[in-house]
Amino acid sequence: MYLEYWQLERSPFAANLDPQRFYASPTHDEALARISHLVDSRRRLGVLLGEPSTGKSTVLGIAAHELARKGCQVVTVDAMGLGTREFFSEILNGLRIPSYGGDDSLRLWQRITDRLYENRLQQIATVLLVDDAGQARPDVVTQIQRLVRMDHNPRTRWTIILAAVPGQLMSWSDVLLEMIDLRIDLAPWDYADTEGYIHSALIDAGRDMPMFTEDGLRTLHELGGGIPRQLARIAEAALVTGAVAGSRVLEATIVRAAYDDSCWAVADRAEKA
Repeated sequence: MYLEYWQLERSPFAANLDPQRFYASPTHDEALARISHLVDSRRRLGVLLGEPSTGKSTVLGIAAHELARKGCQVVTVDAMGLGTREFFSEILNGLRIPSYGGDDSLRLWQRITDRLYENRLQQIATVLLVDDAGQARPDVVTQIQRLVRMDHNPRTRWTIILAAVPGQLMSWSDVLLEMIDLRIDLAPWDYADTEGYIHSALIDAGRDMPMFTEDGLRTLHELGGGIPRQLARIAEAALVTGAVAGSRVLEATIVRAAYDDSCWAVADRAEKA
């Protein structure tokens, strides 16, 4: 209903990894450039750091698409809750290598090693993107260390990117921390980023005319804290609230009302209490 009210072709703020609709803010654009640099320069380990909802998973998804388009073999794994065998199985699935229920961790490791060797002979870059690496179990962190050290032949093109929240680095071993070639930080958006994102998303959804007033945008940025996912949630809620109220534009009062009626406001108030 609210899409028709605002004359939108689709939800402008839905989560979307489509590279054609990805809003490359300066901080996200820089992160993608740094990941590409790590791969092109044959570095072994990079770490992508950002607070929750700053876009780490989105950046990894876009990076996977762009690197695959350049001819890399890219594997994306979410490490949360995985044990060693499950972690290896996910990597093999990404490498399009079958794994079998009876295979132990040693056999799975050997299959990964074999594929890396094959890719080296063909001069294919192999990239492992590990999301939620900050929540990886200790045994998986140990295997990541082994993977970084795998095949030191100078012709090998093997890069691992770990995504985590900064505070989670304390759970990693000193050995792994010393292996990091490049740290990539995702900072919260500033007001210009928020404004650019909102306008870009609305235009892409078929809305040519401005919808948020300046005070509405500034309130949105303030309430969202410059966090992309939070901004998208509040903006979506404001569309609904504004449509129900019969508003012609989304002013600060509408944005704040949408936020106050949401579960995120309750969580924020509880956190600050």
